[in-house]
Amino acid sequence: MTIWDDIRQKALMKYQWGKVIAVTGRLGSGKTEFLLNLASAFKTIDEDVTVVDVDITNPYFCVREIAAKLQKEGYRVVTPPGETKWSDLPLVSSEVHYAIMQDNRVLLDIGGDEKGALALTQLLPEIEQQDHSILYVVNPFRPMSSTEEDITRLKNGIERTSGLSIDGIICNPHLGSETSSEDVVSGYEVVKSYSIQNNVPLYYLSTLTSNYHDVVNRVKDVTVWPLTRKILMPWERSEV
Repeated sequence: MTIWDDIRQKALMKYQWGKVIAVTGRLGSGKTEFLLNLASAFKTIDEDVTVVDVDITNPYFCVREIAAKLQKEGYRVVTPPGETKWSDLPLVSSEVHYAIMQDNRVLLDIGGDEKGALALTQLLPEIEQQDHSILYVVNPFRPMSSTEEDITRLKNGIERTSGLSIDGIICNPHLGSETSSEDVVSGYEVVKSYSIQNNVPLYYLSTLTSNYHDVVNRVKDVTVWPLTRKILMPWERSEV
């Protein structure tokens, strides 16, 4: 294991997790990156992990783009079938329903608005039969999630549409690859205030590994999650 695997494993053990974990967040929140890092942490404790892509709001920069790579790494991966994987139709395949009922730890990648929450609605009967955790990833530097009022509006919309309650917030303040530790700390203050005012648990402050040590030294009241990027932008892929 790397040092980052060890840190993430210790952070993971701070909570009791449901067998099914749904991770939701608006476009640009970094929710897919966090989900993949969470999946990796479960793998380090020898769990069988199924990663399910049911983001019906955006078919790009998500699990389906790197499904083959994830399968080679030992994950079971469920994505929309055939050509529907590149559409944004509100369709959830029967394979997703089946995956939730199996023994593996299941991580669901869900779009972070009311349309995205329709996927959870379709899966509600199966999810309610399992212990489950619903996480909401917030990037306070993105439009429509930059204030406490915005975060409240989105959270309430997801809960109202899906019929499920969000268990915790993941604060993931970033401005892409140029994010500084100062950006992370200032963004954290917005989400921290929301968490306190609305009594919603703040599970982690997530930041790139390059900023991790500086952020840990500056923020003492939350567990900091070191994020390793799994999905590269097209122009970054050409450089690898």
